[in-house]
Amino acid sequence: MSASGAGSKAAVARPPAGWPGGVRAAGRAAPPEDPGIASGEAWKTLLDDLARAGEFVLGRGAPDSELDRSEGWRHLAILLRMGLGEMTTENDPDRPRFAWSDGTGKWGLDCSDGLYCQAPLRAGCRYRVRGTRGSAHFMGFQLVGALAAAGDLDADALELDAQGRFELLLGGPEQPRNWLPVPEGRSTLIARQFFYDWDREVPASFEIERIDAGLRSEPQPPTPGAVAAQLRALGRFVHDNTEWWARVAGEKRDRAVNSFPDDGGGLGPVASASQTYQAFGIGYFALEDEQALLVEVAPPRAKYWSLHLGNYWMESLDFANHQSSLNGGQARLDADGVFRAVISRSDPGVPNWLDTAARSEGSMIYRWNQADAAPIPQCRVVKLSELRALLPRETPVVTPAERRAAVERRREAIRKRYARPL
Repeated sequence: MSASGAGSKAAVARPPAGWPGGVRAAGRAAPPEDPGIASGEAWKTLLDDLARAGEFVLGRGAPDSELDRSEGWRHLAILLRMGLGEMTTENDPDRPRFAWSDGTGKWGLDCSDGLYCQAPLRAGCRYRVRGTRGSAHFMGFQLVGALAAAGDLDADALELDAQGRFELLLGGPEQPRNWLPVPEGRSTLIARQFFYDWDREVPASFEIERIDAGLRSEPQPPTPGAVAAQLRALGRFVHDNTEWWARVAGEKRDRAVNSFPDDGGGLGPVASASQTYQAFGIGYFALEDEQALLVEVAPPRAKYWSLHLGNYWMESLDFANHQSSLNGGQARLDADGVFRAVISRSDPGVPNWLDTAARSEGSMIYRWNQADAAPIPQCRVVKLSELRALLPRETPVVTPAERRAAVERRREAIRKRYARPL
């Protein structure tokens, strides 16, 4: 079967039942009573689903190195933590607040340049987001509901005051500027900030409040039915997401290893929840110790672009302690306008090295944000010993000391990005 196009799309098109937000939603839709609480059935169902999820870590097709297996078990723990967060933390659209990422909830090839936050909304209500823009290279607000984007706004389109402050209105009558409609049902406002210059760009700071005069519901203790429903949904969340991303990785590896297939990302309808103005492609690398993957592309004109590495479980690699990602502000283009990146375990001493962090295989993703084209990078496996002959003669040599200094700058930048008061 073809490695690109319909073959890959058909294999991964059906999204998992337990998608992010499903644990929380299960409690809202549940009847007040459930015998699964008294009998313990709901808890047993959760444990059974966790056990079934573990079969993907040990199953045929999953990498079997100690590192990959360790990451597989850790991946289950991360998903469990994410689902527990939905079950146990406040998420009130009448009194919303932003929940900020800390870089540990890795899921779905999260962006190494990103700082994410989200807040709950409900149709028929009006909200205001107020704060300072900061200097992140890109910031976007997105409304997502039912696994689809309902609205996207580049923060550079916001009207700011002289101090760089803004107000974004959500819902209510249409406004000529600084406004997004709130879709029917419950939805989520996601804010993304992507940083080009990790050392100097300053994150935005903002808050959200509901501003209409409508009735507010009184917070209630969880009912037996809600707890039982969420316990069952929690097991589905861990199991279904493990199955989904392992299937995506397996399809990429089996059909188009060491390449970016022309399949629109290969995520089917799930891709509809991505930013509407961003194109992306997912590939899979598998290399021997003395091999490298040479990735070549002439980047389009874009607001933001990047190339990042992940593991089999579609988590970004440790981008603070390894140069496992490069963006349009960090990358070096050659004189012909081509970005040439080298993916390998050992350092080839070139500026555009992408460190696999001791892995012999894993995922990779490129992103073109608000670009005038969406080229697919070309890839070829080469011998590390022959790499220099394949690169332009002017390609600089990066010494081990220079690399250590660059990684130390990454560590410090990530510490600041996630440690700032929000």
